[in-house]
Amino acid sequence: MSPSLSRELKLSIDSAVDALDTFCIDLLQGLVRTPSITGNEKTAQNKIAATLREMGLAVDAWSPARSELKNHPAFSDDGLPLGDRPVVVAKWSGTDSDARSLILNGHMDVVPTGDDRAWTSGPWSGDVRDNRLWGRGSCDMKGGLAAGVTAVAALQKLGLKPRGDVLIESVIGEETGGVGTLATLLRGYRADAAVILEPTRMALCPTGAGALSFRIRVHGRAAHAAMRQEGVSAVAKFYDLMKAIEELEQQRHRDFHHPLYQHGELAAPISIGKIEAGDWPSTVPETLVAEGRFGVLPGENVTAARAQFEAAVKGASERDEWLAGHPPEIEWFEGQFEPGETRSDSPVIHQLLQAHHEVNGNEPRIHGVSYGSDLRLFTNHGGMNAVLYGPGDVRIAHSLNEFVPLDEVRCVTKVLARSILDWCGWN
Repeated sequence: MSPSLSRELKLSIDSAVDALDTFCIDLLQGLVRTPSITGNEKTAQNKIAATLREMGLAVDAWSPARSELKNHPAFSDDGLPLGDRPVVVAKWSGTDSDARSLILNGHMDVVPTGDDRAWTSGPWSGDVRDNRLWGRGSCDMKGGLAAGVTAVAALQKLGLKPRGDVLIESVIGEETGGVGTLATLLRGYRADAAVILEPTRMALCPTGAGALSFRIRVHGRAAHAAMRQEGVSAVAKFYDLMKAIEELEQQRHRDFHHPLYQHGELAAPISIGKIEAGDWPSTVPETLVAEGRFGVLPGENVTAARAQFEAAVKGASERDEWLAGHPPEIEWFEGQFEPGETRSDSPVIHQLLQAHHEVNGNEPRIHGVSYGSDLRLFTNHGGMNAVLYGPGDVRIAHSLNEFVPLDEVRCVTKVLARSILDWCGWN
């Protein structure tokens, strides 16, 4: 066993992180200034791979093929092409094959920016103002990736070597189903624990809900709008289905209890994100297509969850004379995130909690999250304990004028550097 970290060593680690502040910010700026919307991650992935090689790490960068992934039960087909979107795994080899190993995982892909003109400095600026770094992906989750890389660089600067292996994973396609992390598992990458550097405001989040993308097609009957009563509006019929979906959400949460979620918390929201209907302003709309996300409660079986949603839509349809004869069609597509969970008393949680307390002087919150993430791939399919922990607020992610607080990036970096040595041991 390696000795525990002395006070002097902890202070040396903090000083090494502080000395690499420019390195960390430059890395983060470079990543934010390199657009990497899901499906177009290649340039940014090449950039981080080059940095990791310059650090002397063994870098494996490969582009997984659909044929390698499509038959896995966790594969979510987002319809985007593979084959030229590299996944990057860098290995800092330990000195003892029997020592505990650790994965630091983050995704490089980001969501679209919306109206670029509405951003204060543009979505890819990487500007630093008010001790925040701004731009798409700064919060979700390039800030976490930069923290993980800098933590390793700080330990290297001190001339330390881990006893167990440390893996830094920069993956693709997380936003639409997790093909990148799935590819790492199928390539054989495993560790004794994983820290997923999602924006949690430095809370420890070992439990996550699932999220299933769905599409509902509602059929009506077209008619001239001046003769509206001769037709059947698909929009009006969808309104009735919406009420049933809202009632289902309420019913599911009335019976839900979990120690990492507050009573009454919306742990698995159902939301409609996109609606298209009709083809002419003065025609009663014949078809409506709605797309949304159906939250899966922690611990819930995905197949059972889908069946409950389908039953609610069917029940509402059977109570309507038109819909009973013209039933809506439901399709499950793209992101199909299962829930995932690591016990809150697992060793990696305890270790991170201790390191966070030492760096920040307070106890981090431990709670579950309402969104899907790659957590479930590690816990459900990789057989690993995993936890979300990183800088930034998920409420800022995907939003206009996204940013990450740089003080949080610095604190997370120090926590990770200490955690690597505590978890993996050191020489």
